[in-house]
Amino acid sequence: MSDSRAQEQALTLAAVMQSVQCVREIARTGDTGARRYAPLIDGLLGEYDGSADALYGAARLAPGLRRVVEQLEAPQEAETTRYVASIFHLERRLMRRGELLQRVSEGIEQARRQAAYFGDPTHANVIRSIGDLYTQTISQMGPRLMIQGEQQHLENERNAALIRTLLLCGIRGASLWRDNGGGRLTLLLRRSGIARASRDTLEALPHQA
Repeated sequence: MSDSRAQEQALTLAAVMQSVQCVREIARTGDTGARRYAPLIDGLLGEYDGSADALYGAARLAPGLRRVVEQLEAPQEAETTRYVASIFHLERRLMRRGELLQRVSEGIEQARRQAAYFGDPTHANVIRSIGDLYTQTISQMGPRLMIQGEQQHLENERNAALIRTLLLCGIRGASLWRDNGGGRLTLLLRRSGIARASRDTLEALPHQA
């Protein structure tokens, strides 16, 4: 496998991991840093041209890259593994539902227009729109992905919208992972290679984010 393909796999998997990390933080504490979820929303609304670095910004995915290394080399968080597996499962199901996929594409295009209008992809109205899109599409496939956390945080409308937005961001990352040769067995058969590519990408960054 080429170094470029390995880096694409590392970065797209990092996008999934970072999405999950943000979801867990919101569910547990009621908040997560905007600098962690902003690149994920940019990646959801942006156009992929074959470079995850151009789409997300490798430095902005540093938290996800570190989590990739941790989970592949010494997995200790079963909850993270469960969320990631569920996101991959939802992505595969969505790809088989042409009509639903079209509705997601149209909803993302609407969110792009909103982001351009407000001049901010992380604007509350944009996040609310993407969260509603998740409810109207992904949630309808069932069964829903159950998020563990504090009820007071999960019932907060802003948090709920951001969690749904981040889950759709995770699905986007999973789709790009699959487009770059990732599959069900990749994480089992190429764990060390993906972890090494993630480390190499981190070490090549001008500074650790």
